[in-house]
Amino acid sequence: MVTRKPSFFMSSALIAVIVTILAVSILHYQVAPQIPILMVSILLSLYGFKLGFAWKQLESAIVKGILYGLPSILILCLIGILIGIWVLNGTVPTLSYYGLHILSPSYFLVSAVLICGVVSVLTGSSWSAIGTMGVALMGVAYGMGISPAMAAGAIVCGSVFGDKISPLSDTTNLASATAKVPIFDHIRHMLWTTIPSLVLTLILFAFFSISSDRAADTAGIETMIRALNERFTITPLTLLSPLAIIVLAFKRFDAIPTLVVGLLVAIATAFFTVPGVSAGRLMNVAHFGYKSETGVEAIDKLLSLGGLSSMLSAVSLIILALAFGGLVKEIGLVHTIIDRIKILLNKKGNVISATVCSSIGVNVIIGECYLSIILPGQMLESSYKRVKLHPKNLSRTLEDAGTIVHPIVPWGVTGAFIMATLNIGMEYVLYSFICFINPLLAIVFGYTGFAIAPIGEEGERGAYEEKLEIGMNNSGM
Repeated sequence: MVTRKPSFFMSSALIAVIVTILAVSILHYQVAPQIPILMVSILLSLYGFKLGFAWKQLESAIVKGILYGLPSILILCLIGILIGIWVLNGTVPTLSYYGLHILSPSYFLVSAVLICGVVSVLTGSSWSAIGTMGVALMGVAYGMGISPAMAAGAIVCGSVFGDKISPLSDTTNLASATAKVPIFDHIRHMLWTTIPSLVLTLILFAFFSISSDRAADTAGIETMIRALNERFTITPLTLLSPLAIIVLAFKRFDAIPTLVVGLLVAIATAFFTVPGVSAGRLMNVAHFGYKSETGVEAIDKLLSLGGLSSMLSAVSLIILALAFGGLVKEIGLVHTIIDRIKILLNKKGNVISATVCSSIGVNVIIGECYLSIILPGQMLESSYKRVKLHPKNLSRTLEDAGTIVHPIVPWGVTGAFIMATLNIGMEYVLYSFICFINPLLAIVFGYTGFAIAPIGEEGERGAYEEKLEIGMNNSGM
């Protein structure tokens, strides 16, 4: 069947309608994103029929989109199971116990950013940082009476910062490969926008800590510490599972085998830390999560989490979002708009701003991080050459807006993961400061020319290509 490309006007109008439906439904009516995404998917399918697409073509696009995200869905399910077992065997209680002893409310938010940043750099994965230290830090935040939204925002900021600059990160490697830049050149150039963004983020969290500083509820903290000590076995033995995950992630093992090993270690640990634990109880906790019944409200709220069933809402969200993303890509809405704006890109600042807006747009419309790097990267590469901008400006900007913004899209893969794993609503987005600061700095640098590399910086193209090949080989790509 012959299909037509969508016009620029219709693409723009349809995207505006889609964003409006999502925004009104999610922000105004406070409904879960699943049904609004299903609604806009139906709308987009109807437009696809108008362009001449057969149902089989659209169905194939939906299936491809979902298949693309199946590993993320499996990871999400494993993390849900793992968190339930971590509560049962004492991992989360132990980390919370130590955290309540060591950390202080006056510097908790700053510490959360830095701790998650270090773990994320070492593992190359924001998901690893959020799923390990993030869960424990949320427990400490509850115990100290710190806003869960602020705590989650700090965890997200640190995790996405580490993911962005880690040479082990998939998005770091993807951005450098998309722009054809050696990975360590890419990372060094990113520091110009990423470090100031982190510093401003830390300043904001320090300000919030000072402005909201109040005497810690010492009695409440002592009650939590006592309840944790009485109900669970507090021992470093329970930390073997998260340690195994961090070590395997650092050694670049695949995520699913890494989580399976961590789960097996956690289960083995449970037989030493939980008196009389049975296989049946382990399986029930793995499916339904841990239900805390200590009688201490703060503890019960903190530790009643995890389990495969706790992730099913996030899984349904990811499936629908990926299906919608497959339709958007097949019909060509984003391609049409990026193709049109390319003719306006005759200045360096405009090119960088267009990259930022395109990456954010793909994130918001499709909800998929990789595509927010690949699509703008491929389609705007020629624009960087035309205004004599070095390719590492492209790779940096793709991460400044693609990688960094993705966690605050509630219907995106990572947004769904964050809400499910940290047991938090969309309010964490307001405190994910680095996700707003970094794209703005990228635009400011683009127009001022600060830390912008010209194309001739590294000599002839042949020498650059040789360096690229060496860099790719050294990074294992």
